[in-house]
Amino acid sequence: MKGLAALLVLLAGTVSAETLRIATGGHYPPYIYNPGTERASGLDKDLMDEICTRGGFECIWVDLPMGDIFQALARGDVDVVTGGFDYSAERDALVDFTCPYVLRGDSNGHFIAKSQQVDLIKSRIGTLEQSLFQEAMERANRDVRTYPTEAAALDGLVAGDVDVVFGSANMAQIAQSRDGFYDVGGYPTFSGGSVLGVSEDAPSLLVALDSLLKDISKDGTLGNLHLKWLGDDLGDVIARCPNTTALT
Repeated sequence: MKGLAALLVLLAGTVSAETLRIATGGHYPPYIYNPGTERASGLDKDLMDEICTRGGFECIWVDLPMGDIFQALARGDVDVVTGGFDYSAERDALVDFTCPYVLRGDSNGHFIAKSQQVDLIKSRIGTLEQSLFQEAMERANRDVRTYPTEAAALDGLVAGDVDVVFGSANMAQIAQSRDGFYDVGGYPTFSGGSVLGVSEDAPSLLVALDSLLKDISKDGTLGNLHLKWLGDDLGDVIARCPNTTALT
């Protein structure tokens, strides 16, 4: 944590009026690969690069622990959070959100276990901390154990610290590539779509980002990014946002 604090202090000292401090919360394909490195890529990396270019921003990227990212945004340590984050009412209590730039029907999480016969009611369930998967299981009054990454949650399953892991489609793909794991069902995460997070103290930035997203979506650039990283052109998704303050 001392290293994190020092990094945030350094970033604060470099900020100018046209600088955006963009935070990711770890490796989360296809939205962000290799965050915090020169090899960073993914849908959200391409999207924010486009936003930075069109908006004339100087953008600084930093990768933060998942458990601190929304608190860091609320404190003003960073300006934008991205990386496949979905809207939820719980997160909305801390920060504001842009209109969703990804809206899909696959909002269910996956249960992964070492046996095809597992009691999903009484089991100890591992999830990614500060995620919609954690929120969904806590809403359902399950026995939840949280981990800093989905890979760590799978390691906890192997070690017997949890009986089942509940997570993303990406985690399910990782599990399927390893022997001894089974996808034993799904459960809704009540996602409102993938969004960019902005501090509640930065309403002008929120308006600017929504305006840029509208243009990027309308001219087909966003659809091309969807096709590149998700395999489908989802169309003009920003046009389907009710209004620019819908998720604030």
